Amino acid sequence: MPPTSISPLLSSQPSRRSLLRGAGTVAAAAALFGLTACGGSSASGTGSVTKVSLGHAAGISNAPLYIALARGYFQAEGIDAELRAFKSGGDMVAPLASGQLDAGTGAPGAGVFNAVGRGLGVRLVADTGKLDDGTKYSNLLVRKALVDSGEFTKLSDLKGKRLGLYADGTSTTLWFDRALAQGGLQRSDIQANFLGGPDQAIALQNGSIDAATTAEPYATKAIESGAAVRFAVGADFYPGLQLGVIMYGTAFTQKKPEVAVSFMKAYLRGVADFSASLVDGQVRGKDAQEITDIISKYTELDSALIAKTYAAPVDSKGALNVKGLADDLETYRRAGLIEKADLKIEDIVDTSFVEKAAAALATT
Repeated sequence: MPPTSISPLLSSQPSRRSLLRGAGTVAAAAALFGLTACGGSSASGTGSVTKVSLGHAAGISNAPLYIALARGYFQAEGIDAELRAFKSGGDMVAPLASGQLDAGTGAPGAGVFNAVGRGLGVRLVADTGKLDDGTKYSNLLVRKALVDSGEFTKLSDLKGKRLGLYADGTSTTLWFDRALAQGGLQRSDIQANFLGGPDQAIALQNGSIDAATTAEPYATKAIESGAAVRFAVGADFYPGLQLGVIMYGTAFTQKKPEVAVSFMKAYLRGVADFSASLVDGQVRGKDAQEITDIISKYTELDSALIAKTYAAPVDSKGALNVKGLADDLETYRRAGLIEKADLKIEDIVDTSFVEKAAAALATT
């Protein structure tokens, strides 16, 4: 199913487009974060250990990486993984391109695509979550009072409503624009308020917005507060949507290709453990308490909340939805959000490392 085009409203707002162009210079970003060069080796006992810096914006979607860290899977591959905190995946792009950061996690969107188009050395290399059928990670929440009163019963009732949305040019807007189209609407029919997940939950509770495209764990928070109900999920409108990815800097892959594969082997072991802990999208399966405690340690979210939230499933082999990403690129291009006219998905994605890792694990 081809993506629904984003409303022309997106391309008419230069401030948003400038945000998508705001990766900044590599040197400035490196200085800002005070990062030091990485990828060197040091002796540890009788073996050689390679330091690899990993950027993350703390969240449940990074659970397999946290598990791999906590359970020693990186160490088993001869990797000393150094975790570094960022506000978002977009903030990691310049450090990745400069070699100040080796790997990072984030959402694939117009900003990352444009960074590649500008020649920054970043590639999307593995899956950290998709909207498989029924996945409740990304949600259309509606204020409970509107549903209880009968004022909101169908998608077309979004007309004129105040919506809490994540930034334009991101994966969430892709499924939301499809939802609008199913209701016979476009972006100009709603009142868009661009808010992060925590602010969406608060705004639903205080009534300053009527609905929101809220991801976990903030969706569960809003629902448990009694302020909102889950009216639909993103997977209803765009099943298979690539929500999150691991990114590699090409400086890392060119200098340490074997280490890049070993990193993926450790990550896929974390994926296997995380998948085994999930029952109907929640951490209620194998080693559930240990897994929630690990996630809590790295995200500072309460373990009890983590157990109630829904996770986006991760492909067992780390495979990306490359066709979907190619469709997304064209959707952003039609909306005027892509700067380089001849940018192709092949320029952005490199699945070779995770494919080699999956093949190596299959033989052990």
